[in-house]
Amino acid sequence: MWAYTHVPQPEALVDDAGGTVAGRWDHDDLERYADRMQERIERHAPGFGSLVTARRVLGPVELEARNANLVGGALNGGTAQLQQQLVFRPVPALRGRPETGIRGLYLASASAHPGGGVHGACGRNAARAALFHARVHDTVATGKSLLRR
Repeated sequence: MWAYTHVPQPEALVDDAGGTVAGRWDHDDLERYADRMQERIERHAPGFGSLVTARRVLGPVELEARNANLVGGALNGGTAQLQQQLVFRPVPALRGRPETGIRGLYLASASAHPGGGVHGACGRNAARAALFHARVHDTVATGKSLLRR
């Protein structure tokens, strides 16, 4: 099972309602927070905890170390504020499309529209654009109509 949650950055944590996390997101904080997540799942799915044979917990520091695109561990590739939504993501000039100014280069990361919270959609958009452009290029090169495909 894969589960994740969003946590405040260390400098932003003021208080922990559960009283067990200091906000350093070190090994101990991560384990205590994961315990709380597991307890919540257990309330909705009794017996869940007894089925867990291993657990791997990654915090903001570990996530960013594994993928520089996850700045501060942000799974959505940065902010989710309005200026990074719809046609503004990643920059207004791209109008939310996966195409770039370089032929054959498409954005497929969490930084592309619609963002990292929509699992796989960025890659799907880029793949569809690449396939479309390949068909258009093939049509121009061969003179065959796209409508016959």
